[in-house]
Amino acid sequence: MLTAGVAIDKATLNFDREFSYIVPAQFAQTIRVGANVLVPFGRGNTLRQGVVLSLEHTENIKGLKAIADVKTEQWAVTPFALKLVEYIKETTFCTYYDAAKTVIPYGSQYKISNGKLELKHRLQKEKYYTANLAVQAEKLTQKQQNVYAYLQNQHKTIKQICDDCAVTKAVVDNLAAKGLVLAEEREKQLHIEFSAEKAADIQLNSFQQKVFDEITAAEDNKPHLIYGVTSSGKTAVFIKLIQRTLQQGKTAMLLVPEISLTPQVINHLCSHFGDTVSVLHSKLTQKERLWHYSRVQKGRAKVVVGTRSAVFAPCDNIGLIIIDEEHEKTFKSENSPRYSAIRVASFIAKEKGAKLVLASATPSIESYYLAKNGYYHLHKMEKRYNDMPLPQVEVIDMRMQAMMGDTGVLSDPVIKYLSDNIKDGRQSIILINRRGYSTVGVCKECSETLQCDSCSVNLVKHKNDNKLSCHYCSKSYKIIDRCPKCGGEIQYVGYGTQRVEEYITQCIPQARVLRMDADTTAKTDAHSQMLKDFADKKYDILVGTQMVAKGLDFKDVSLVCVLGIDGALNQESYNSSESAFSLLTQVIGRAGRWTDEALAVVQTYDSANPIISMAQKADYESFYNSEIAFRRLNIYPPFCTMCQVAFTNEKETAAARDSARFLQIIQKLSPKLDGAPLVVLGPVPFSVSMVNGIYRYRLTLKCKNTKKFRDFLRLVIDEYLKETENKSDIYVNMNPVNE
Repeated sequence: MLTAGVAIDKATLNFDREFSYIVPAQFAQTIRVGANVLVPFGRGNTLRQGVVLSLEHTENIKGLKAIADVKTEQWAVTPFALKLVEYIKETTFCTYYDAAKTVIPYGSQYKISNGKLELKHRLQKEKYYTANLAVQAEKLTQKQQNVYAYLQNQHKTIKQICDDCAVTKAVVDNLAAKGLVLAEEREKQLHIEFSAEKAADIQLNSFQQKVFDEITAAEDNKPHLIYGVTSSGKTAVFIKLIQRTLQQGKTAMLLVPEISLTPQVINHLCSHFGDTVSVLHSKLTQKERLWHYSRVQKGRAKVVVGTRSAVFAPCDNIGLIIIDEEHEKTFKSENSPRYSAIRVASFIAKEKGAKLVLASATPSIESYYLAKNGYYHLHKMEKRYNDMPLPQVEVIDMRMQAMMGDTGVLSDPVIKYLSDNIKDGRQSIILINRRGYSTVGVCKECSETLQCDSCSVNLVKHKNDNKLSCHYCSKSYKIIDRCPKCGGEIQYVGYGTQRVEEYITQCIPQARVLRMDADTTAKTDAHSQMLKDFADKKYDILVGTQMVAKGLDFKDVSLVCVLGIDGALNQESYNSSESAFSLLTQVIGRAGRWTDEALAVVQTYDSANPIISMAQKADYESFYNSEIAFRRLNIYPPFCTMCQVAFTNEKETAAARDSARFLQIIQKLSPKLDGAPLVVLGPVPFSVSMVNGIYRYRLTLKCKNTKKFRDFLRLVIDEYLKETENKSDIYVNMNPVNE
């Protein structure tokens, strides 16, 4: 009897495995590995979705249940994708189904309807018209002649015909009645809405050409790291590498860390590669994602651009993977499966024989260490394109400003710089990495802060929406003036993007201010429209969060201001210095990309901080030498892997107890490590100890991320899960972004 090994949706670690099911005769000819199935599960035989991971003939089928439904789409999971599933599960400690979800094509996402699987989304059909050259065209009006000539050798929709030929639908209908025009149903074609006129062929300068030649000449499978200062022309090298890859008959992929970066990147790529470009990111509608995904699957798209999850696009014959701004934390998923897009890309490149190119003006410490020690090829681009100088950087000590009575959100010098820049017809960017109006509400009498009742974080005042908001669970509350505990007056302090926007308009009434944060970019295409408006100089000042700090290229931006950097400098994480240095260096680099008269201003209460001084000089080498010494001394990555084991429970005492029990199991089983290095820290609560009413504790393991360690950790997890008194859910996160 044919049986299938199935990964089940909504499985947890304590019962995650391949479950065997009988394949009924009516599905025996259509089922295959990678198929989507509907199966009865548990005592109640609740119908759940699953993915077939294996098929085999089995004699003993006693006790096995039968599959209820099978769907095998034309773009079902491929054998290599299943190999990727095994890699994801083995390295991230997720469930089989969570690993499989990463590679399930958008066209194979199903819902359960009346005991059957039904596609969530289908590509829309639309009528496309073309000329029937087999019929002789006689006695046509001028408009009919125009349409008939227009449709020769191409398929167009009725709207395209009417718009391009300036005719009504009746003209097309008359041609169809004569048999001169044929209509057929085809998948509705979506189009990337970017103005991408054909660009002239790129001419690399000498140092760009040197990097290109070094990468193309390398015959080993080591990754490449391009360390290039901001505006050094890395994108031009990317395009040349992609051109070469396509000429070899292979496909290419370019990953960026933020959705906000995709509009400008897509413009560049479309201007060189036309409609062979496809886009994959979370702001697309499901139908748009399905359309782009199917184009990649069918080989119509040769270049894929997207954010983290685009690394799983089914690029056939992949020859090149580029990860721009590789230092960014957004390439690491903090939800199951907790994968690193860079590690996944490295696995794919190695398996497929593709080149992997990482690039950044501020490479991650781990990547630069690997490059310096020969594990990566290192390529440097230490001058700006066309020899433009880096902007002058001025540090404003806000303590000194306060002593002079200058206590505004923006200091007096910054207001003057912004005003002068507007008069000169130039633009400015302001970075404040906090959205909202005020960041905390505190009682003047009892000093209590207003916190979310489901999360252990302060509520943020959003004046435009007239609400208090939790930035973790998105709960909203009414703005209050009195303390709910003692009745004292509530004072709202701190500031975010809304407050900065308001302050600028108060101080500089003529300023046209554009705010770009998670609140203003929620709508589809909001990113691209905002960036287009700013590029068209409809606004003088762009105020935004981290999304304005990297990758953006505007010709008239000659002033950048950085606010609130002290919070980033004083985070408890071991890599807080790296994050702050990268953020400062990257945003400073947005200024003066096309002019030699540019200024960057940093407002801070910690002007003597060496991180600010090194970022001021764009001195990455000095920063790296300082940071790598700190990490070597304290055994932090790249000298170890930080493995976080998290425990979540509705009861805080249970989360604390279970995490302590896990530590005891580690200590009991530690001889199985055979002396492999392991340091255990904790257990302690997370810095945000409760989210959505769930308490969170953690153990942090400093280890070497080897198969031996992962096997050991699985033994510990299995032992923990066998003990019925342990009630907390657990998950593992390798090198977490947030500790």
